[in-house]
Amino acid sequence: MNVLVYATSTAPGLSNTLRSVLSPFYTVQSITPASLATQPWPTSCALLVIPSLDRSAGPLSLPKPAHDAVQQYIATGGRLLGIGLGASLLPSRATQGRFDLWDSGSSTGIVPETPGEAPATQNVPSTLRLQTGAVLSGLRPAGAPFELARGASTAVRARWEEPAGAVAGAQVPVGSGQAGFWDVALDDGADSANAHALLRFALASLGLMLPANAPGAAALPPVPTQPLPQLLLHQRSKGHIVETVLKNLGISAAVLGELKEIKDISDTFEFHVVTAESSARLIADARNAADAGTPPTSDPPRVVIVLPVDVLPSRELTPRFDAEEYFGALEAAKAASDAGVQSGWGLGEALFYSEAVTSTQTMLERNPQFLAALPAPIVSLASFQLAGRGRGSNTWLSPEGCLQFSVLLRAPLSAFPAPRLVFIQYLFGLAVVTACRSPQALGGEQGARVKLKWPNDVYVELPDGNTRKVGGILVNTSFSSGSVDVVVGCGLNVSTPEPIASLTLLSPAGRPLRGEKLLALILVEFERLWTSFVRGKGGWAPFEDAYLDAWMHSDQLVTLTTVDPPRAVRIVGITHDHGLLRTMPERTGWGGKVPQGGDDGYIDVQPDGNSFDIMAGLIRAKK
Repeated sequence: MNVLVYATSTAPGLSNTLRSVLSPFYTVQSITPASLATQPWPTSCALLVIPSLDRSAGPLSLPKPAHDAVQQYIATGGRLLGIGLGASLLPSRATQGRFDLWDSGSSTGIVPETPGEAPATQNVPSTLRLQTGAVLSGLRPAGAPFELARGASTAVRARWEEPAGAVAGAQVPVGSGQAGFWDVALDDGADSANAHALLRFALASLGLMLPANAPGAAALPPVPTQPLPQLLLHQRSKGHIVETVLKNLGISAAVLGELKEIKDISDTFEFHVVTAESSARLIADARNAADAGTPPTSDPPRVVIVLPVDVLPSRELTPRFDAEEYFGALEAAKAASDAGVQSGWGLGEALFYSEAVTSTQTMLERNPQFLAALPAPIVSLASFQLAGRGRGSNTWLSPEGCLQFSVLLRAPLSAFPAPRLVFIQYLFGLAVVTACRSPQALGGEQGARVKLKWPNDVYVELPDGNTRKVGGILVNTSFSSGSVDVVVGCGLNVSTPEPIASLTLLSPAGRPLRGEKLLALILVEFERLWTSFVRGKGGWAPFEDAYLDAWMHSDQLVTLTTVDPPRAVRIVGITHDHGLLRTMPERTGWGGKVPQGGDDGYIDVQPDGNSFDIMAGLIRAKK
């Protein structure tokens, strides 16, 4: 879910502080008035934050479409947090052009108040007392007034000690939603311990779940805030994998202590060929620097550690990834599969792993020289992504218990027609669902609740009838030297704590899902599908029945808004030539005609540039 910060000149510092408090449970992003008015933001918004404006800006005002969208969001159960704002409760709406909220149940207008003229004492830090009795010092009043006389249901959350008893924070019901307002200036010094404590209290009061509530978190090291070194790993008894990777990069695996630097467009890679003891020191130094808050250099290199042949890291070295378990599960899954290895090694047997990277996807796709030199297939895996990518401009939230990885594939251009590349995202989604449904994962009835949402999302259908997103897939391609490089990125919530949805919601009691095993199952299943796909010259027909069984749309009636006027259509399937979503227009009435579609009566929809709003039953252009 997203926490959206209304874009103002004071928002960046507040956004960073919110990230430090809420990560990795929520993604904090800015939003403009235009986006509030035109984008479907409420469907994924856990909280809208409005910071105080500059004093010269006067009362808070929003364009009417944005104003209406915010009112609807809050009144139907949304949450709003005003920082550096007070509030007045009135018996009517505010004057035209001024932002307010309306609670129809109490016939009360809630008008956010901005700071007035700054008194001489306003920049002096003061002390406030929370509703719980906790005292927080060193915080500055913003100077925004409160007038709460009409607020029978208003909860005063905090008061200043100077001036004595002045309201510092209050929370007001708006329809079925809640709005909290805090007269605290958090634009400067917002990273203090008391500023964090204030935000945690304000956020929890509005019903957000904070990361400290995550069960079992104390058993692991702190979540890294900076990238940590990657380890180049391989299946035991297959030392030639690492030798081949290093040879392609111009590195000798035989020289311990060798340091090789590879510069590319986006990143500089530092490969360290070291002993297990030296690798532990490298990772410990990087972790200590991150824990101490030591800022990285402006363009830090990606450090890659190469262990001796057939040596896997201990759990002390990789506390969030059990390499022994992963490679054991991979070997067992390959033994049970009919997938054939075309050359060199199988998918998953060559692996980059790090506890924290910026993005597994950008490491490959934004470094073309490095990408071209790497032999395929190879996997990049991380426990945390600090800047994970989703489809389009989306970010991918990276919480504890999320499986996030990218796969590099390579095929000659003669293998299949280029338009067939679109099917790769469908094949990978099918592999994810098939792996989740296997007896080694969820199996049975619970596994059948894992489904695909077109074009590239993974959802679970809960016993109460609700659906929740638990994963997504991203595919990028590049062409060079008669071949195509395919980078498939996948994020899958395996055991993330609530409120984030995960596969654990379906996991039988006493059988927790393990990311290592699920990753192995996914890679082996996709390797089987990919091998068949290449041998079949990119034909879709062999996979169609399995895909339609895995998705949630067969015969679904939706509204297609990408045509003018919008039309009610029924989903039929996927076209075999270009992988488009095939829909059939509904009849206009009893015995009526089918509205004109294409030459054959169908309307086909591209996966790129369109999104499926399953809650609203709409297919719309992606913005």
